[in-house]
Amino acid sequence: MTYFERNRPTPTSYQVNLDIQDEIVSNLVVEAGYMGNVSHHLTANDLSINQAPPQLVGPGNAQLLRPFPQFSNVSIINPPVGNSNYQAAFFKVERRFSRGFAVLAHYTFSKFLDDAASANELGDPGSYMDAYNRKLDKGRSGSDIPHRAVLSMLYAVPSFGNHHHANTLLGGWQIGVLSVLQSGQPFTVYDSVNNTNAFPAGTVRPNLIGDPNAGPHTLSGWFNTAAFQSAPAYTFGDSPRSVLRGPSWKSVDLTLSKSFKIRERWSAELRGEFFNVLNHPNFDLPGHTLGNADFGVISSAEPARTVQVALRLVF
Repeated sequence: MTYFERNRPTPTSYQVNLDIQDEIVSNLVVEAGYMGNVSHHLTANDLSINQAPPQLVGPGNAQLLRPFPQFSNVSIINPPVGNSNYQAAFFKVERRFSRGFAVLAHYTFSKFLDDAASANELGDPGSYMDAYNRKLDKGRSGSDIPHRAVLSMLYAVPSFGNHHHANTLLGGWQIGVLSVLQSGQPFTVYDSVNNTNAFPAGTVRPNLIGDPNAGPHTLSGWFNTAAFQSAPAYTFGDSPRSVLRGPSWKSVDLTLSKSFKIRERWSAELRGEFFNVLNHPNFDLPGHTLGNADFGVISSAEPARTVQVALRLVF
């Protein structure tokens, strides 16, 4: 049984920002700023409200204890129950395109909290556990990236005037670089065993009994797996959402292109694009379900260096 609430509140967002910008020398701009966004009644994933109340749960037939015992799940479609809080400071340096050269460097330091997952989040924060205690769902958003630095550069070889051969060989070249360095994605540790006997609203989490970050941070053991333990029967675990963070992300992309004339009305561009040109390994999240064989193990990575070449004709 699913239903859509007719009388639902409208999502509300409060935004604030402060920005200071100054051109310290010709074509060189420095900018610093702060931005904040606090939102309520955000649309979240479907929420089951047919969970047996925790204070009544125990051994026996829990189906009889559910608010609607004649049904399995009774779910609200995209309920407006989400809340979020994003706070960030940033610093930017920009050399505007001049004499064939441009640079843009940007660094952001931020914190992003929420209590419900959305469809386009980066990590695996999960959503819902105990429908009667939504405070357990507040934690770092899957898109919480506290440190992110981006550097982009573009250089275009200037024209050599009437020197035809120099223009043919050296003119028309452009080189672009895009480098991204950022913190890893947050993720939640789940429990493969559900001891609640309560038909919870979402995947249950274990108890946190130690420091999950006390580990070697290797591919075979990214976090301290001994820090988690299944909750006792008829209880919910206390491990928070997004309790851990995956490996950091480092990538450098390179673009090299050359434009040249073929005839008066014909020209061409030869372009080569090199993604992750340094072939730096960017690993995926480790297994994070207690009880599974891959718990704490990183077994996959993002694509390695990728090269593509294109020829474009313009007439």
